[in-house]
Amino acid sequence: MSFIVLATDTFIWNLSELLDFLITNQNKKIILSTNNEGFCAQTVGLYQWIDKFNFEKVTLCTNNALEYHEKYHIVFESRWKFLQVRPIDYEFQKWNQQFIFGILFGRPLWSRLGIMSYMVIHHKTISQIGCATDFTNIDKRKLFEVDQLWQNDPNSMKNFCDIQHQLPIVVPNVESYKQIPYTTNMFAEQVKNSYPNFLIEIVSESFVTGKTFFISEKTIKPMLFKKPMIIMGSKNYLAYLRQMGFRTFTDFWDESYDGYEGKDRYFKILKLIDTLATKSLQELEYMYLSMQFTLDHNYQLLMEQSYKKHVNEIL
Repeated sequence: MSFIVLATDTFIWNLSELLDFLITNQNKKIILSTNNEGFCAQTVGLYQWIDKFNFEKVTLCTNNALEYHEKYHIVFESRWKFLQVRPIDYEFQKWNQQFIFGILFGRPLWSRLGIMSYMVIHHKTISQIGCATDFTNIDKRKLFEVDQLWQNDPNSMKNFCDIQHQLPIVVPNVESYKQIPYTTNMFAEQVKNSYPNFLIEIVSESFVTGKTFFISEKTIKPMLFKKPMIIMGSKNYLAYLRQMGFRTFTDFWDESYDGYEGKDRYFKILKLIDTLATKSLQELEYMYLSMQFTLDHNYQLLMEQSYKKHVNEIL
């Protein structure tokens, strides 16, 4: 018997249905799937619920490269699915110096709402900002993690209240995400016209809490378009990328934020953005030229599929 667990970064969406499944299938072999996602099962409370029942065998299929359990069987479904990519045309891998920062956010997670609002208030003229979520739609409004934004950063909550009437913020010549087929190149094709406009992409991964390392198209897109990135992700996310053979940007700015998760990482990223925003166009152009080896290296690693397929947990 199998069941798909749908979860955010911190809780299970379909918890009542999961409990019905667990109750009905006690003492049997069960398979739980994360729907090709990579949340931390411990953080969302999945193991807590499984432990309340007895089963012959429990198999958890996940894309979290760090998932481990002494009792339950862990299977990796398609761990590096989003790293299977095709080449991108060179014309979309340039920088026309229109903006410094680029944001292309979808689902309104608290960290995305906070970063997006901060950029609109403080760095709008140097940022290409896209937030394709509709605050006026009652059903979609349920997805907004405004309660968590309030808990983590009341100041950004004020920023969000000031700019929420502007949502959705649409980037010209960028299509809305269509999720079939669910591949990195499909996503890249829909946003390719926006990439020449900015230098640094602010990436916000879906899972930023707990013991997890899950690479989605959000991280791979800037590699395809040869753009440096700052990543709101889980703790040690950049370190795990380096384990796989990718290069990050510690030679060009402070990446100490990678040793933190949650709101601590979030605040350090905002501080880093403020620092980079003070650089002159001449400084940024020189930095961009200096990092070409890093950008080319990551792109070639993807094209050759020569990255390491295993990471060791950082304790």
